Amino acid sequence: MNNDTGTYNIKVVQRSLQILNLAGSIDHPLSVQEVCKSLKINANMAFRLLCTLVSANFMIKEETTGHYALSLKVLQLSRSALLSLDVRRITMPYMELLKNQYPHANVSMAVYYAGEILVVDRIESQSIPRADFVPGQKFPFHCTALGKILTCELPEAELDALIIKKGLKSFTTNTITDPQKLKEELVRVRTDHLARDREEHILKDNCNAAPVCNATGKIIAAISLSSFENNMSVQDMENTIPALQATANRVSSLAGFHAE
Repeated sequence: MNNDTGTYNIKVVQRSLQILNLAGSIDHPLSVQEVCKSLKINANMAFRLLCTLVSANFMIKEETTGHYALSLKVLQLSRSALLSLDVRRITMPYMELLKNQYPHANVSMAVYYAGEILVVDRIESQSIPRADFVPGQKFPFHCTALGKILTCELPEAELDALIIKKGLKSFTTNTITDPQKLKEELVRVRTDHLARDREEHILKDNCNAAPVCNATGKIIAAISLSSFENNMSVQDMENTIPALQATANRVSSLAGFHAE
């Protein structure tokens, strides 16, 4: 069998997937003109492709504007993909143990995919009302402990591109908004195998995160503990670091990583 997958590319399928990727990369509904410009196709072809995606329930058409947006079917697919991650199955029992040790903290796991910090699992604190968690929630990369862990090993050119694309939005007075200071922070994170968020994303909310590595030593996920200060003080959060790192190291070992 010919292993050259390029031989089997079907142009219309490729273009449909490009539209879905385009719709997922922007924060507003797509117009026919945007599809034409991005895919370098004419309006008739763009309209036909969009109509096909609507009929397959992958997109919806806004009647008032005539623009197109991703449907909930795409969300269902992304949720299924996230739930099927091997690292999630490995990590969950250890997240439960960590949660039992620190019942007033949220325990979360996230991965880095296509420039996004995606939270794929979370066990919430007993101190807050239970909420329905949907895998795939996005976190900022520059002001969350999970985001710092998952981007600390990015090549500088890729990090620069991410900074340009996402920006360094200020959420609190503690948010790092200077690219050079962020790079210095990520060097510390990479050296310490630990990231902290001290009210950088949400006021009175503090978080620690540690990396999960695969057999090659590459960071494939991050585990975090977070809590509001009325439930756990900053010192309380500092005290969780050894247990958090030990948990991440155990999961890394199960994922094939062996520290020298």
